[in-house]
Amino acid sequence: MGKIREFGEWTKHFVVHNVLHADDPPHRLAMGVAIGSFVTFLPIMGIQMVAVVVFAWVLRANKIVGTPIVWISNPATFIPIYYSCYRVGLQIMAVEAKSWAWWQGFVKPPDGWWNMVRFYWDRIMEIAGPLWLGCLVVGLVFAIPSYFASFWVIRAYRLKRWGQLVPPSESEATELEGGE
Repeated sequence: MGKIREFGEWTKHFVVHNVLHADDPPHRLAMGVAIGSFVTFLPIMGIQMVAVVVFAWVLRANKIVGTPIVWISNPATFIPIYYSCYRVGLQIMAVEAKSWAWWQGFVKPPDGWWNMVRFYWDRIMEIAGPLWLGCLVVGLVFAIPSYFASFWVIRAYRLKRWGQLVPPSESEATELEGGE
């Protein structure tokens, strides 16, 4: 129970101090969150954080806030995430899932180096289409609401706390909090 509480405290600290108090306007922060949510579902484990930074740079979003979101897809969660996305892709493409015999075929590749490479490449390409399509759709389904929700939360917090959308400078913050 202690680890969960520590994680909750870390999450609260990250959100309050790194997101709500960041110098970027709400749109850039919300866009960073949306990019992180989208990239979480892309089947590019290992380079997801790089992808977030690249997309954020291209779209002029905050590069920091989206990065921890991609940690949702990790070695412990990637099978349920990508399998669900694959099933969504199959439904959209109106294609049936591969049979157990098809998957068992991976165990017996043909003889010869080049034949084996072509065999595995063809098999991977058969599942890549539905997987990528499903990942893109699910990523968008999560990214769009996460943009609007985070934009609204950041905007409401800042207007309530400071009466403006951009955090005040140090001297203004001291005045707002009643200091000298």
